[in-house]
Amino acid sequence: MKRIVAALLCTCMVTSLTACGVSTDTGDGSGSISSGAETAGTEVAASSDNSGKEFSGQTIEVAVRYSGSTLDTFTSLTNKFEQESGCKVEVTSYGMDDYENSLKTRMASNSLPDVFETHGWSILRYKEYLTDLSKEDWASDYDESALGVIQDDDGSIYVLMTSMLANGILVNLDVCEDAGVDVYSLNTWEDFSEACGKIKAAGYTPIGQAVGGGNLANVAGTWVSYEGELAEDSEAMLDGTYDFESMVPWLEMNADWLNKGYFYDDYATVSSEDTVKRFANNQAAFWVGNGATFFVACLELNPDGNYALLPDFCSKEGGKRFIGIGEGDAFGLWKDSEHTDAAKAFLSFMARPENNVTLTAASGYISSLKSAMDQDEGIALKYLTVMQEKCADDDIFYENLWDRKYMPSGMWPVFGQAVEALIADHSETGVQAAKQILLENYNDLYEAAHSN
Repeated sequence: MKRIVAALLCTCMVTSLTACGVSTDTGDGSGSISSGAETAGTEVAASSDNSGKEFSGQTIEVAVRYSGSTLDTFTSLTNKFEQESGCKVEVTSYGMDDYENSLKTRMASNSLPDVFETHGWSILRYKEYLTDLSKEDWASDYDESALGVIQDDDGSIYVLMTSMLANGILVNLDVCEDAGVDVYSLNTWEDFSEACGKIKAAGYTPIGQAVGGGNLANVAGTWVSYEGELAEDSEAMLDGTYDFESMVPWLEMNADWLNKGYFYDDYATVSSEDTVKRFANNQAAFWVGNGATFFVACLELNPDGNYALLPDFCSKEGGKRFIGIGEGDAFGLWKDSEHTDAAKAFLSFMARPENNVTLTAASGYISSLKSAMDQDEGIALKYLTVMQEKCADDDIFYENLWDRKYMPSGMWPVFGQAVEALIADHSETGVQAAKQILLENYNDLYEAAHSN
């Protein structure tokens, strides 16, 4: 089994963008920018005398999605880089909601930031705009699990990914123990469904999450793509010929869970905050397709919480168990930047273990550079290491998040539409309606992506 030695570090709950010295964008893509020289809560202020330093007089723009305390931490690091290099860093924060559209607008006008977060799309969306960074010193420091996400077929690497996210099955061990369920004996989705029946009979909610597109997309590969599963249709997905017939058993299982009441009664409206509270209060047993950083918020509410991370189940005996890996903190360098050397120096600065660990602790992901992994001491490290120990005999592999690798851009919200069809009608009619939604949108989006 490929092993990851990494820490799952604390997630900061972010609210409004309040950091001083960092501009926030209005959402029109114009990118109102100011210097990152002073940020509330930071300990390091940028030097006022940068004369004689290597990149004195240069300015690079860095675009991010961060807000709140994570933005504070990031800007404290850019301040340190300014002191060290003499290069001014202008940080543009678009926030989570406006980031993607803002970057698309700037791509269309060919006026991208010198450095920007690639948020999971360094290869599939942005690579034609990015510089190949595979020859940089830090590129040889990647953990092997990270390369499957960021390395192109020709070996090119277009991003500094200081951290990654890892999705699997989240478990409340106390709930499962009380219901008589040994989670480490579960291997297939059928095993999981049977366990859900026991948990419901014991008076708990089996699956403690809202019902949305992630229910389908995050673990779909364990039904339709990976080695040893019910279907291995990856090639058809990538060449535009996939008909979604092999997705039907997965849709049917979700409909069955809805019919049997395995979700909260208010599954269509429950808030993210409430799912955390309920999980921490031992009201639910599982969360399908999420990262163990979720537990950090649970432990703040219930320090005695007893949790575990499992790899996704397989659709039949002999299939592989899966952990989905995605870009966490990841930064690309615009190929047309006028300050390439300064931007590369900034990336090298961010790749240093002490800076890597600082940002990872704020964003809550998993360090992906080996030198930083050695320094990680996050409280959630046990969830990954225990999973590796407990599941040592399972055939587990780590790969890019399924929808990012196998579906055309734009499919994520479509999975949400498919789930809405299942919610409206849990019968076979609803399953077929969901399949048709997926198929029609897949065909349209694939054609649009390959029309040039």
